[in-house]
Amino acid sequence: MDVETERIENILRWKPIQGIYYPGFFKESAIRSLQSSWDSREGDVFLVSNFPVRGLQRVLTCMVEGHENPWENGLLDKPYYCDAAASKRGVESYLCEAESWKGRRCFKTHALPHLFPCRYPFPPHSGDGIPPKILVLVADPRHAFTVWWQTLGQIEPDVSFNFDLKSFISEVAEKGLKLFGSYFEHTAAWAKEAEEHPDSVHLCMVDHLGSLDRQEVRLEMLEIAKFLCVPHESVDRLVEAIFHRPHDASSSLSRDRLVDQAVLEGGHIIENTGQNLCAFQTALDSTNGVVRELWQSMFRLLLKTDNSCLVEIGQKAMHGTASLPPMVKTGAFRRRSRSRSRALQPVRF
Repeated sequence: MDVETERIENILRWKPIQGIYYPGFFKESAIRSLQSSWDSREGDVFLVSNFPVRGLQRVLTCMVEGHENPWENGLLDKPYYCDAAASKRGVESYLCEAESWKGRRCFKTHALPHLFPCRYPFPPHSGDGIPPKILVLVADPRHAFTVWWQTLGQIEPDVSFNFDLKSFISEVAEKGLKLFGSYFEHTAAWAKEAEEHPDSVHLCMVDHLGSLDRQEVRLEMLEIAKFLCVPHESVDRLVEAIFHRPHDASSSLSRDRLVDQAVLEGGHIIENTGQNLCAFQTALDSTNGVVRELWQSMFRLLLKTDNSCLVEIGQKAMHGTASLPPMVKTGAFRRRSRSRSRALQPVRF
């Protein structure tokens, strides 16, 4: 057993499936069964990311399912996390439940292409309906790893995970903590799929969606809507709703399986990119030179993908503090720096 394997299995109790680390309750037999027996249906959308998604999942689920209020109570009550739910409930039971869902269906997975929990690549589409789609969420790695740090305590509530962000950044760089596989290999693998299957796979920039600039959010949402065959007029209504927090928002969101503490405290519904980038960069700048160079080496991996989206975020990450957006709502940033999402109720699948 190598050092990385021993640390992940002993500290987080995750286990390898085909060389990729998953939470301990995941069953390889369930994933293999989904791959061999589950055929997606017209209109299905799979959200794929290496890092956890919270408020962003609400927004994208709204778009797929045709809702207009991302703050809606009970919006994420269905078991969207398909490979996790199939492992917990049994494949046959889960597929029967999913088959009963009306309208377009939205699923979530953290899988790499070779472990995608459905028959893939999708067969050639025939008919007038919308073919199944895979929307891959990519982000500046500084944002992605800050989200990981915020949520690990929720995912593994029985494990003492008391790293501050600086310690977590050092742990990732020096000890090779890779959850759901390497973030950089994950993004590169899906970028290749998007190049080979552009009608089925699309990369979207989470950094734009987590902006406090409405126009930046709207433009990225329009690109997503075009790929998913969603009417553009619904995007304007959804973006408007994103920036209008209702009075009962905290009550609605507190029921979610995974929730951002900053949102419960009055923050933006989508994980705020600027705040996370600033938090990560501040912590990284306080580490030693070895850790900073290791991160620079990881950022360079994105430049080797030849994918314009990944090259862009890699270049920004390598520019460090100079690439940070102007901070808005600094009070929210201070609250976020003092608190951790791990104080919330543990995630349920």
